[in-house]
Amino acid sequence: MKKKPDWEIDFDAYLNRNLKRPFQWGKWDCVLLTNGFIKQMTKDSLLPKSWTWNNEQEAMQSILKYGKGKGLAAGIDNAVSKQTGIKQVDPQYITKGDFGVYREQSELCCVFDNYYAIGVNDEGIVLKSDVDIVKAWRING
Repeated sequence: MKKKPDWEIDFDAYLNRNLKRPFQWGKWDCVLLTNGFIKQMTKDSLLPKSWTWNNEQEAMQSILKYGKGKGLAAGIDNAVSKQTGIKQVDPQYITKGDFGVYREQSELCCVFDNYYAIGVNDEGIVLKSDVDIVKAWRING
């Protein structure tokens, strides 16, 4: 997996197109938002085709299964291990385009823009600072 030369333009355009898109399990949730950004940056999906859901219960079952009972970060680690060109990055060195998992009441997936963790809520895109980062990854190139 490698970033396109103009990935930052597509990253910003994707963010702007989806600013007001509300959260919906299996259609627009934190995992799908993050994978959407990855697809904008690389043209490739990180999300395994078998990882699908339509509601919160199915999402939690998919996370449990793909993360081997260890949570969302472990599930993403599992997906990342099947790709080349992605490496884990120390949270203190996160830059725009990196993606990761942070912890609130549960683990949530996000992409970073240098300053914020970009996620989604009922009103649309949400920017969070000072999040408790569990794990972060960077697409090389």
